[in-house]
Amino acid sequence: MKNFNKLKIAFLSIIAAALFSIPSFAQKAKPTKFLDNKKFNVQFYEVKPTGRGKAQPSLLFLKAGKIEADLMYEKLSLPPVAMRVILDSTYTEDEVLMHMVTFEADHAEDKNDYHWEVTLINYDIEGTVVQMKSGLEKKKYEFSGTEKTKK
Repeated sequence: MKNFNKLKIAFLSIIAAALFSIPSFAQKAKPTKFLDNKKFNVQFYEVKPTGRGKAQPSLLFLKAGKIEADLMYEKLSLPPVAMRVILDSTYTEDEVLMHMVTFEADHAEDKNDYHWEVTLINYDIEGTVVQMKSGLEKKKYEFSGTEKTKK
């Protein structure tokens, strides 16, 4: 009987540990506070088979776990899209603390799929937006810029 109780306690301890660890895994996919309420001045470049198009300025926003850009709304009717954090890392480079976050965002409507890939290092942002139609790349944009300073 004592061995049964010890086995029961050990089993319940393992179950409890597993249940408490599940929320910590789920949190990694949520955007960090580092990404919230940021506004960037960026330059978008349409990538064509003949090369990169001319720079088109835009504002890019990270707000409430979503990414959006004025130009992407104008050109592609792309609404704000929920982000998934892929990497959130802090490191030191030349004695300067660097915070790097990589994230993705996907949106689908009708036969169009849109995919954002973004890397943010401290105050600089860069990435791509790809529009796919029926599985084929229709348009691709590259962008880069810096965080807009608050006045």
